[in-house]
Amino acid sequence: MKNLFKRSPQARRGVVISGAYGMDNAGDDAVLTAITAALRRQERELPITVITRRAKKTARRFGVSALGRLNVPGWLLAMGRARLFILGGGSLLQDVTSRRSLWFYLAVLRAAKAMGCAVQLYGVGAGPIHSDKERTRAALYLDRYADVITVRDEDSLRTLTAWGVHEPRLLLGADPAMSLTPAAGTRERKAGFVIRDWPGFARHAPEFADAARYVWERYKLPPVFICLSPADRQAVRAVCAALDGVPVAVSADHRRVGRMSLVLSMRLHGLIFALQGGVPAAGISYDPKVDAFCKDAGLPMLTLEDVTAGELCELADWAMHIDGEHLSASARTLRAREQTNASAAAELLGED
Repeated sequence: MKNLFKRSPQARRGVVISGAYGMDNAGDDAVLTAITAALRRQERELPITVITRRAKKTARRFGVSALGRLNVPGWLLAMGRARLFILGGGSLLQDVTSRRSLWFYLAVLRAAKAMGCAVQLYGVGAGPIHSDKERTRAALYLDRYADVITVRDEDSLRTLTAWGVHEPRLLLGADPAMSLTPAAGTRERKAGFVIRDWPGFARHAPEFADAARYVWERYKLPPVFICLSPADRQAVRAVCAALDGVPVAVSADHRRVGRMSLVLSMRLHGLIFALQGGVPAAGISYDPKVDAFCKDAGLPMLTLEDVTAGELCELADWAMHIDGEHLSASARTLRAREQTNASAAAELLGED
């Protein structure tokens, strides 16, 4: 390995990417699609290696080289040859999913810098990290090992500053998936519900069912529950069980989100897919990233913890009256902001 440290920038080529990949999550897959597309607009034959849960599936689906998370010698070797390491996008700088995942990503970031890569965090969200000690340690890692951090929302920018991150360049971008072109298709006269299992969700399942019934009775929009991850199915089953007499459907095709006539979404990328398609949408927030996106996009929102059936019905009414030009303007703003991510990567790839 020693000679890998001595490679000059001119001898290096390619990019290594790490994030929450290989878990059949449509949002994370959209992020990886967007990042690889942006990189290949810079250089069509650019070598790209992705650290992922399922190496063979990721390689086949995205046309990249892929290495499993446990293949440490493999990704260290790839880093030793690469010019740029990208961490992201997504919610990687948080300990809600698990403290272990946070420190895995930071350890990979440290390894990339040790192997001589330029390092970018690409369209990421920041927080929450609940422990003062852990926030301080995370900020120390970011200061030592990151060259540029592009964040997906203004709240994340403020969060990193509050943590004391000051060495890398901090730039306001947007979620990488905002750069994708919506899938073609005819608008469906249906209401999309994008929900997920989460602590406390079970007690709210009847309220979501009431909202789906309301949208059907008031607007004649049959509800379609769209699963962006296999993990969403349990929550969908719980809601659908209370919808006797309503023409309900379940779909795993995330492309349908952008073809609905209305979307109510707990998941961030349900809101992103809706905004890309110009669909009136509203968020039900279980995490600060949903609050931050709704704030940036000017979409109405409720908090899951406090939600009631009446509030969900009012939220649907509010979303149905969103002006189409407002949606278009928000999408244009976020797409323009997203270019910051790709521009920062291009600059790092071009540096000697």
